[in-house]
Amino acid sequence: MIGTAHRAEKGAKAMTKAPAKPGLPLSLYVEIPTTWTQEQALAVFELLTEIRDSVWHQYNAQIQTELQNQRLPNK
Repeated sequence: MIGTAHRAEKGAKAMTKAPAKPGLPLSLYVEIPTTWTQEQALAVFELLTEIRDSVWHQYNAQIQTELQNQRLPNK
């Protein structure tokens, strides 16, 4: 992996669900350059993996709860 990620300070605000904003797209398209070298593509991939792992380590319980809530039928 690439380096170590910094952990959030203790006492930092917990993750909260942001209210939906009208007019914003439901998904975003990220344009990936087609000119990256293999090394550049691998570096980006490793960085994203490190970020994903760090977010999961910090927020796994909240993420699991939110995913479960999103799968519940609307009442």
